[in-house]
Amino acid sequence: MQHLQINNLTFKYQDIDIFTNLNLSFTNGWTGIIGTNGSGKTTLLKLISKKLKPHFGIIIGNDLFYYCNQKMDSLPDKFEEFRDDYSSKKYKLKELLSIEDEWLYRWESLSYGEKKRIQIAIALYSETDILLLDEPTNHLDLLTKKIVIIALKKFDKIGIIVSHDREILDSLCTNTVIIKNKNFYKYNTSYSNATLEFEKEQNSLKKEFDKQNQKILSLQKTIQTQKEKVSQSKSKFSKKNIDKKDKSSKEKINLAKLTGKDKNDSKKVDIFNTKLEQLNSQKIILNKEYKKGIIIESSSKKHNLLPFSLKSNSIKLSDEKTLFFPDIFINKGDKIALLGDNGVGKSSFINYLISHLNQEDIFFLPQEIDAKNEKELFENISNLSDEKKGEIFTLVTRLSSNPKNLLNNQTPSSGELKKLLFAKALLENIDFMILDEPTNHMDIDSIISFQEALEKYKGTVLFISHDKFFIERIQTKTWNILKKTPFEFYIKI
Repeated sequence: MQHLQINNLTFKYQDIDIFTNLNLSFTNGWTGIIGTNGSGKTTLLKLISKKLKPHFGIIIGNDLFYYCNQKMDSLPDKFEEFRDDYSSKKYKLKELLSIEDEWLYRWESLSYGEKKRIQIAIALYSETDILLLDEPTNHLDLLTKKIVIIALKKFDKIGIIVSHDREILDSLCTNTVIIKNKNFYKYNTSYSNATLEFEKEQNSLKKEFDKQNQKILSLQKTIQTQKEKVSQSKSKFSKKNIDKKDKSSKEKINLAKLTGKDKNDSKKVDIFNTKLEQLNSQKIILNKEYKKGIIIESSSKKHNLLPFSLKSNSIKLSDEKTLFFPDIFINKGDKIALLGDNGVGKSSFINYLISHLNQEDIFFLPQEIDAKNEKELFENISNLSDEKKGEIFTLVTRLSSNPKNLLNNQTPSSGELKKLLFAKALLENIDFMILDEPTNHMDIDSIISFQEALEKYKGTVLFISHDKFFIERIQTKTWNILKKTPFEFYIKI
C-alpha cells in the first residue's frame, strides 16, 4: 500500500502564509479536496507534484506521480509518448474515452472537452503511484464525464482530486478534505457526508461559542457591579466628609479597614478578572463567514439589440466538419441553454454569434481566461477609482473569495479570475450575457450564488454548460446541437 505524508508544511507567497504547519496523510483510494477559489487547493497539488517548493516541512512518498493540470494551454506531460505508443493499453484508453486518432495530431484545434479527454487518458496511461487531478471534469459533456468516472474508479493507488463537481466527488471519493479559512478538516467519507459532518461540527461550535459569550457577558456584568461596589466602599470608608469631632464614626472606619472589609470587594474584582482572562483565552474561534449572494441588474437604457435575429447559415469547424443552424431568434428575457457533446461546435457558434452583435451591449464570459486577457483585466481594474475597486472586491467577497489574495498580488486561481471578470462587468448594467461553461473552476458556494442571481435576472442569457443542476435551474429554452453525419452537425431549436 502506498503512503503519502505531509509533515509540518509551511508555504508562503510573497510573504503571505498560504499553509502553516500543515499535516496531512493519504493512502490508497480517492481523496477529494474542496474549498473556495483561492483557498490553496491547486497550490497543494503543485507542492505534492514538486512544481512548488515548501518554505518549511517535508513531503514523503511523492516520488512517482502524474499531475493533471486544470489548464490546457500546452501539451500534457507524456503526450508524445502516448501518441506514438501502439500498445493495447493505449488503445483501450482511447476507446474508453472515445478519442479519435486524428485528435492526437491537431491539439491546437481541439475543443476544450476533447483536450480534457486526452489529458485524462494520458494520466491513466502513466505508470504512477499518485494521480493528482485538478478539475478533471471541466469541459466534459455528461456522457464523457460518466466514462471518465468509470475509468478513474479503476485506479487503485493514491488519487487526489480537486473538483467542484458534486457528482464525481461522491462517485469516486472515500475521503474528503475541506479547506476553510486556511484550516484543514479531513473526513473518511464521501463529499456529501463530509459536508454534512462539517456543518454539524460548525453548528455545534457555534452553540458552544454562544454559551461562552453568555458566560463572558455575565462575568463582565458581575465585574462592573463589583467595581461599582468597590467605588461605593471607598466612599463609605473615607473620612473626608466626617466631622473632626465624630470619633465614633472614625473608629468604625478604622475597624473596618483593620478587618479588611475594604479590601474584600477589590479582591473579588481581581478574581473575576482572572476568570474572564481564562474564558477569553479558551474562547472558540469560528470560521469567519461573509455575506453571500449577488444581484445582476439589467440595463434601463433603451437599446435595439433585442429582439435579435440571425439568418440560417453554416460554420466550418474543421476541414471535414461543419455546423448548420436555422434562423435564430433571441428575445429579451430568454435564458437559452446551448447543449451538445464535446467537439460539436458549441463554442464556435457562440463566437460566430458574438461577431454579429454590438460588443458594448453584451457581456461574454469565456471558458478560459488566457494570460493576455488576464493582464488586460488587471490593467483595466488598476485604472478604476478606489470606489469602483471597492465595489468589485465586495462582489468578489460575496462570491466566496477573499479579495486580499488579489490585493496582495497573489497569483489568482482560474475561479478567482472568472469572478473578477464577472464582478467588473456588473459595474455596468447588462442586457445580454453570453456564458461559455460559467461554472468551470468555480467553487460550489460561488456556483449557488451565481445560479440564484441568474434565476432572478430579468435580462437575456445564452449559456453553454454540462452542469445538469445549473442547467435545470436556469434554462427557459434549449438549443441542442445534434449529429447528422460524422462530419455534419445541426442546431435543433
